[in-house]
Amino acid sequence: MHTLTAIRQALVTLLNEHTAAGSRVWGSQTRSISDAELPALQVLLTGRKTRMRADVPDYVQRGDFVVVVQVAAGDTADDQAESLLDEVERLLTRSPTLDGLLAHPLRTTRLQVVVEGNRLRYLQGYRAIWHEEPFAELEVTEPHTAPRFADFTHLHADLDAPPFASAAEHARWLNGDYSGERPDAQIDFHPPGPTP
Repeated sequence: MHTLTAIRQALVTLLNEHTAAGSRVWGSQTRSISDAELPALQVLLTGRKTRMRADVPDYVQRGDFVVVVQVAAGDTADDQAESLLDEVERLLTRSPTLDGLLAHPLRTTRLQVVVEGNRLRYLQGYRAIWHEEPFAELEVTEPHTAPRFADFTHLHADLDAPPFASAAEHARWLNGDYSGERPDAQIDFHPPGPTP
């Protein structure tokens, strides 16, 4: 599953049945919400930016998401939308990293208020930051890129079993930092031969 999908689904799961919108929470970009389904929440992805960190072999990913609060227009629409937004913000404050899926707490960005026809929309932006190891699922297909076993002088492996540690912890392990969570198992292997 793509990390963007996991974040979007985690947000939908967190909000579902925990606000005045009830189960009317969707994570589809193209889902059309009828007037009969209001009030409702929609979780949308608006973009992603990738940066390679030089100190460890991983990508820092920044994803921008929007939680859209939709209510029927009327005299109490503003109060209803802001009350629903307050519920969303409280839930996200209680689970800021989406149970370790993110490397840093979700950050609130821009709020946009839009009136379209007979409905009021509050579009609250959020920024999510996580790490991905670009070589974690790499398959070597070119023979000249594959090192010979004799070239290895030391193998160290950190093994992580469900429930998995966060990507941020994996990045720390790559640097030899085990001050937070620790791997479930570790392997150190020194093949026979001269030590460099």
